[in-house]
Amino acid sequence: MTRFTAILRKEFLLLFRDLHGLLLMFAMPVVFIVVMSLAMQQNFAALGGAKLEVLVHDKAANQDSAQFTEALAASGAFGFSYPASDETIELLAEQVRTDQASFLVEIDPLSEADEAGNTLAVRLTIAPGVNKQTEVIVVAAVEELLRGLKVQKMLADLEDSGMGGGESVEELAAVELQVDYAYQGNTEAAPTAVQQNVPAWLVFAMFFVVVPLSNTLIRERQFGTLRRLRTIAVAPGLLVLGKLLPYFVIMLMQVVCMLAVGVFLIPLLGGDRLELGASWSALTMIAAAVSIAALGYAVFIAAVARTTEQATMLGGAGNIILAALGGIMVPSFLMPETMQQLGQLSPMSWGLQGFLDVLLRNGGLALVWPKALALTVFGLALTAMSLTVMKRSAQA
Repeated sequence: MTRFTAILRKEFLLLFRDLHGLLLMFAMPVVFIVVMSLAMQQNFAALGGAKLEVLVHDKAANQDSAQFTEALAASGAFGFSYPASDETIELLAEQVRTDQASFLVEIDPLSEADEAGNTLAVRLTIAPGVNKQTEVIVVAAVEELLRGLKVQKMLADLEDSGMGGGESVEELAAVELQVDYAYQGNTEAAPTAVQQNVPAWLVFAMFFVVVPLSNTLIRERQFGTLRRLRTIAVAPGLLVLGKLLPYFVIMLMQVVCMLAVGVFLIPLLGGDRLELGASWSALTMIAAAVSIAALGYAVFIAAVARTTEQATMLGGAGNIILAALGGIMVPSFLMPETMQQLGQLSPMSWGLQGFLDVLLRNGGLALVWPKALALTVFGLALTAMSLTVMKRSAQA
């Protein structure tokens, strides 16, 4: 254990001497979170004409509700799903809460027209992953359709009666639409841009451990440090663990730092406060799993790169590609279906969805563990492959 302690001490010293690597891991994500969260506070991501999955639960099942759903389908911006009759509203709400669908439209009948002339009560529940601008567009579209159907019905009634109406503009404009949010169990508050931006840029930043770690491993390989370490009686597993554990600790500190920025710094600058969810154990699990995946990726880059310049280029470019595919830079629902399927292969997507499970969907261990397991397996598999490559290179 004395030798293992010495290895740990050496790795921590190398880590803290690499000021550029530490700045990349801490300063860069702080800038991303602050700038992106504040800049996109009122304007977060465009809809882009993408089809949005909408669940329709028609309790009214009358002529008015049929006209409304037909008009909604004719708008072309929605992908409709009419659940089976045996599916309860609780199951449908759970699909929206977990972002399997973007919206849930519940249509209730009114026993008689209200004072504003409405014959339907429509409730629109919005999934946590839907951004603010998309929400505004969809709410406005639904209100406009309700308003148009209401005017048509009133005009038809006037023609039948042969009398002119005395309704005011306010009465014609009034529609019965209730908007709720499937956000951390709170149906009154919508998620903010901070709530969606911080997890995305946090995952992106964590994978940039590839730069300092790969550069350190390559320098040790070039200077013969690794060859000298192999001459001492230390098990290869302990040697690898001693090299990766300091970075693992630093990455967990990085998570705490970035979350603290969202909780404390952003509100001081006039933005919204990051809400951390209800499950600290789930948050810790997904943070640890992303760290393992990022470390595995970094070791793999170090194994296949011959110089620090190659490692920096491969690691940086790979991060950008994984981020673009994984919904970090562009929300995945804006992508074509093929790109969405490719994005599911990105470990950044798994990490992002894991953090969103906790921070947006109020999920616990049961919701997070599949993504955490996939990230852990990914990281360990890449580490094992990297060790094999390094061993063969050393024997060559």
